[in-house]
Amino acid sequence: MSSASLSVLTWNVNLRAASTLEALTKLPSLPDVVTLQEVKREHAAAIRERLQGMGYESAYSLQADAGEPAYGNVIAARAKLTPLDSTTFGFPYPQLVSHVSVETPAGAVNVITIHVPNGSGYGWQKIDTLDALRSMVVALQGAPLILSGDFNEPRWAPLQDGHVVTWGRDWDDERWTLWEKWTFDGVQGSGRRWDVAVRWFFDQEGSGLRNAFWERAGHGSMEQTHVQGGQPRWFDHIFASPHFAVESCAYLRSFRTEGYSDHSALIAALSYARGQ
Repeated sequence: MSSASLSVLTWNVNLRAASTLEALTKLPSLPDVVTLQEVKREHAAAIRERLQGMGYESAYSLQADAGEPAYGNVIAARAKLTPLDSTTFGFPYPQLVSHVSVETPAGAVNVITIHVPNGSGYGWQKIDTLDALRSMVVALQGAPLILSGDFNEPRWAPLQDGHVVTWGRDWDDERWTLWEKWTFDGVQGSGRRWDVAVRWFFDQEGSGLRNAFWERAGHGSMEQTHVQGGQPRWFDHIFASPHFAVESCAYLRSFRTEGYSDHSALIAALSYARGQ
């Protein structure tokens, strides 16, 4: 049985220029796969050129004719990489999702990275994005998959009743409860719909994916990855299909605290054996 060991780093670079990739050179070794979110159109070429100089192939999700938001994702790999189509799943902003196949000694691995738009600016299109991502993951069930990115979720780090607290819930002086309804740009929906859409990814019985950080640090463990309006946020994640064992997983706070971005990076070491 052939096997592969993959190190995967995900990072929201917050619209920074290519010079921010200096942070990668401070690592003991370069990751096998790098997924970047919020890569501006005008910085994409320089970022990809810099990654190429580090030995990576890369793909960029923002097409030339795309409208706002004018940024996308980059997936880079130190192996053969094949971009795959993600436009058939109904994403409201196709540039915010990237899907590639990466060749490994144990066979091809699907890598998806996502930047889920925030609810305060995009309303129900955030949930439309998660629903489209769910359809994409379901279509890949049975295939090896690594899913990474900035989910703009959950709302609160401690679990409630063993589950994440999403932005579909508000505090009622005693506990987090589902809000009844919310209308944004004429679209109305319930807190339950919001909650279910988010928790499908975080509750393993939904997606079947495992949160890589929880695999090593314990279910529900979270570290602050971002600050928004002075408040800590826990937005950046890596999920893996059952094909992978998580050997290690850790947040790289220095990528944020040293000013390379306003998000921490997350790096995981995964082992994969063909036939699992």
